[in-house]
Amino acid sequence: MNYVMLHDASLEYYAIDLVVVLAILAGLRFFSGMVANISLHEVLSEDDNAAVGISLSGAVIGVAIMLMGAVAGDAGGSPGQEALLMLGYGIVGILLMWVTSRLFDHLSMPNIPIRDLIQRGNIAAAMVDAGNLIATAIVVRAVMSWVDGSTYIGLAVVLAGYVIAQVILYLAARYRLAVFARRHPGESLQQGIAEGNIALAVRFAGHRIGVGLAVTAASGIVVYATDDVSVSLLAWSAVALVMFFAQTVISIGARLVLLPGIDVGEEVDVQRNVAIGSLEAAIYVAVGLVFVGLFG
Repeated sequence: MNYVMLHDASLEYYAIDLVVVLAILAGLRFFSGMVANISLHEVLSEDDNAAVGISLSGAVIGVAIMLMGAVAGDAGGSPGQEALLMLGYGIVGILLMWVTSRLFDHLSMPNIPIRDLIQRGNIAAAMVDAGNLIATAIVVRAVMSWVDGSTYIGLAVVLAGYVIAQVILYLAARYRLAVFARRHPGESLQQGIAEGNIALAVRFAGHRIGVGLAVTAASGIVVYATDDVSVSLLAWSAVALVMFFAQTVISIGARLVLLPGIDVGEEVDVQRNVAIGSLEAAIYVAVGLVFVGLFG
């Protein structure tokens, strides 16, 4: 019995995928520096700007997560087609990371300049940005694995899934902003991020990643029908929204069980207790992972 599932043809495809992935990650570094109009070498090694490093790390992880979805799909019909498909997914991934940062800056956090705060070394701003990038990538990766990745039509479906992901993550951001405003009348979550509240940023990022994980469960529930893509996407969107709401409700219950008698609003938002913020973030991510295990 043959216990190894590799053969010469698959090794060729694996080699192509790995080379393209390395090229894409290298391109991401240069693209990030060019877009921000900064020298990453100077900012990271001379200025020691941790915020820029955290934000760039989120982008690198995000692109890598997206590429996981691409390489996990069906291989192209030929080595050349495989290389072009991987390169196409990689370029789209880099562009989506850039668009994601801008959308987050202008829609989810419109009252504070996230990009400027990061360049000034605001670690809290960098953490929410990185969390947003990773959460988006998790959802897009699930869509990539869900569709037929060996066709260019699949790439169009991935873009549609990206739009859906942004809508859901926008709703998640509005939810967090509303919760903060209810707990602290006259204050805002955005101002807390601008003031460098790392505990608040950790919780916010954890919530987004948890929502992203929960939403991916839709890919395990909805069947992708190549002959009726629009209906499949509509069903995927509906299930994803249900998963978002379910994850939020269950996370609240888990928080009450794991952190009984603790005023998380006071601890995280006012006292900047990173320990409590981290535990809340862990709860959101844990519930999201459970959803992936159950339905993904």
